[in-house]
Amino acid sequence: MNRIKKLIQYKQKASNHEKGQSIVLIALMMVAIIAFVGIAIDVGFIFARGSQLQAAIDSAALAGVTELSGWTEGGGGNPVLEANALTKSAQFLNANNMPISVTNSINIAGNINVNETPLGATQYAVTATWPVETYFLRVIGFRQPINLTRSATAAIFSLADIYVSRRVEDGVLSTSNQAMFGYDSCSHMGDPYSPNPANGGQGPYTYTYRIYIPSDYPYDVVRVELFDPDSINTNQNNNTILRTNLAINEGLADSISASCSGSRVDPCLLNTGELNLVGDDIELDQINPYWFVRIDENRRPPNSPGGSCGAPGSYTSSMNTQTQYSLYYFAQNASGTIARTPLVTYIGQTGDGIRDNGDHLTDMMWVSPGATNPFSPVDSPGVNVPAIAETVSSFEIDLTSDVPGIVTDPSDGTRFIFLDVIALSGNGSTTFSSSENGFEIWAGPPVYTDGNEDVPDVPSEVNFRNRWALNYPGSHSSEGVTVYGLGNLPMNSNFGNEVDVPLIYVGPDMIGQTINVSMFDSDSGASPPLIFYFDSIAFTPDDGSNLGYDPDATDWALAFHVSGQPDPDGVTRPCAPGSCNNQWVNYNIVVPGGDGDIPFYGGRLIARYGAGFTDTYGWQISVQGLPYLVK
Repeated sequence: MNRIKKLIQYKQKASNHEKGQSIVLIALMMVAIIAFVGIAIDVGFIFARGSQLQAAIDSAALAGVTELSGWTEGGGGNPVLEANALTKSAQFLNANNMPISVTNSINIAGNINVNETPLGATQYAVTATWPVETYFLRVIGFRQPINLTRSATAAIFSLADIYVSRRVEDGVLSTSNQAMFGYDSCSHMGDPYSPNPANGGQGPYTYTYRIYIPSDYPYDVVRVELFDPDSINTNQNNNTILRTNLAINEGLADSISASCSGSRVDPCLLNTGELNLVGDDIELDQINPYWFVRIDENRRPPNSPGGSCGAPGSYTSSMNTQTQYSLYYFAQNASGTIARTPLVTYIGQTGDGIRDNGDHLTDMMWVSPGATNPFSPVDSPGVNVPAIAETVSSFEIDLTSDVPGIVTDPSDGTRFIFLDVIALSGNGSTTFSSSENGFEIWAGPPVYTDGNEDVPDVPSEVNFRNRWALNYPGSHSSEGVTVYGLGNLPMNSNFGNEVDVPLIYVGPDMIGQTINVSMFDSDSGASPPLIFYFDSIAFTPDDGSNLGYDPDATDWALAFHVSGQPDPDGVTRPCAPGSCNNQWVNYNIVVPGGDGDIPFYGGRLIARYGAGFTDTYGWQISVQGLPYLVK
């Protein structure tokens, strides 16, 4: 009995002891549970802050990129645009209730990045960091804030497709052509980008052209032709000018003799006398105003860095500019990414006997390098014009085999081929790349005849082609293929009179938006006013009016630099056409068609002004685009 009693007492004591252990275990478990709950709360808080930061940085990137309209690789105005983008991003971070530490973090080197995509969009990447304080995690040793870093990349496409020529359809060289100077030249000669920075330019710069191919283009092959891709000037001065059939029918002699008054150093365009025919019944594009003898300018570099460029005392071929022309396209990979794919390259000649001998015979010729027939069979010099093969060997591009995976617009089936043009630098003491190289670009079918016995084949020599295309209108059609300058266009004016320059096509979706048009180095005989109008809205020019147009017969136009009147936007500009040596002048054009405005259904924006004969200048055009997130 006593043993049983003692056993019961022992059991009771053991039970009481275990009850004490349970309290300790429960207490420890409570600490662990609280810690886990605290971690869960802190981790959830961190995730919430991360989402908040990502939303804020997304909006900051989208807001900032809108300030970068007009940004280009190496552009002189980039620092101001980038500073504006940074400020706008900071404002949006503040508006999203981000602490000052987050706003300040985007100022850290490398947290802002701007670049241009291969397709020409401007990308703007922003990175920010938020030091987030924890609560429960501090109890278990995490005393420092958790740094949350988030990034966003937004993009905007603002570069406009600028028509390379008023005669882009038939390839007639008329009132202007493309032109660029060499690396060792000066920007005040008219090219703002190609000359090196010591001479006022941006250094080696690539002008990009976009060749539009419509979905209904009826050929498998696109022939890309370059006019006079070299920088060699002929020594010929005496010429026989042949007039067009229209001029002969109007009573002018079928031919006249004329001579260049200058030397081989300078270009030479001879007046055909046909310009006098332009009037109520005959338009400028129906006649041939000039006979082209030389299109390039032989120029010397400055005697010292930062000095002035000019013309050499005599023709110096070692100063000719070597120019590279590279065709490529964009292919869409299976993964959905887009890759630039090279096609073929051609390097224009200088004829200096050092870099080359000038034996391609492309001076004053339309030529397709690498093609089986680089010249027209009509007047082929009978020489090879070799191209540098990359994926193909010719400037005749077969759309069925040469461009696999080419990006195609799903909405309308259009495709694009691109052409990069860059002036190659000389090598200092023996050669200089300082001269002006005038050239032009045409693309279309690889044919020279339409099979009509009454229409002879189209020639390659510029003057015979000009005359031929005017004598047989529509026979040399690009079939809708159009060449555009992407954002920038280096121009050389061949005209010394009022001229209408087609700039860009504007659709009705642009109503109320702003087009930013900038003009560089308008001098050498150019004159105001500068008028912008749309070819789809009634416009009647009147050169006898200060406005340059008849307001009673014009529904919409903007005239700048009108004598005695402020500009229509109220902005005072530093100079007017004809006096803007080495200066950019900006014009903001708001597309009409809004409430109370004249109806607008789309059309070409035209610039009209008094052009300067042989004036080299540049256009730069950007449009407001809608920003979008890349990542």
